[in-house]
This record gives sequence, structure tokens and C-alpha cells, in this order.
Amino acid sequence: MPFDLDKMYCGAVRRGDVFLIEEEEKQKAVVILQDNILNDGLPTVVCALVQPYERGEIMVNEVLLKQDETGLGQDGICQLHKVMTCNRGILVAKKGELKPEKLQEVYKALDINLGRFRDKRK
Repeated sequence: MPFDLDKMYCGAVRRGDVFLIEEEEKQKAVVILQDNILNDGLPTVVCALVQPYERGEIMVNEVLLKQDETGLGQDGICQLHKVMTCNRGILVAKKGELKPEKLQEVYKALDINLGRFRDKRK
């Protein structure tokens, strides 16, 4: 897959950043989950999909992100049940950064999705 260097994001990538990615000529929003040290050294990033929020129930493994937090122009749902690894070459644009408090909500939802809450009982 050749990269379009005119579209590719070449800046720093940090955990909690909200990015647009481009796959098969479609843009999607994601939140970066991967550790910053790995972000600096690997050609891939681990992220979670962000879908537009269309009023309704938010599951325990999802987090509501307000439009001012994401830079996307609308509220979104960070879906921790849709975690993926992306090649850095498909990162198109950084749109926002989650505040530490919101990132903690993301971690909690990810822990629920991974079943880590069970580990704490032992």
C-alpha cells in the first residue's frame, strides 16, 4: 500500500490524541491508546474507533466524547470494543487531545472491555 505523503501526519502522536485516519478512501476518527514511548518508536499505533453520537444508550465499554474534546465538530462515542492497530501512514490529521480525566474514563471502559475488573477481586 503506497502512502500519500501529502496526506500523512508527520508530527508527534500521543496517547489520548484524537486523529482522523484514512482507510480505503474513507476517513474515520480514532483515539490513540498506545503508550507514548511505543508511539515514538513503532510504525503502528493502537487506537479505538470513534463514531458519531446519535443520542441513545452508551454501553459500559464506550465513552461519550463532547465535540470540544475531540475537535470533530460533533459529539462522539469512543468504542473500546473496536480497538485496532493502524499503520502510522494512515494517520491524516490530529483533531484534538483528551484531558487526563477523560482519558481515565477511557481506561476504565477499556478495563471493562478486557475484563480487568475481575482481576482486582483476587
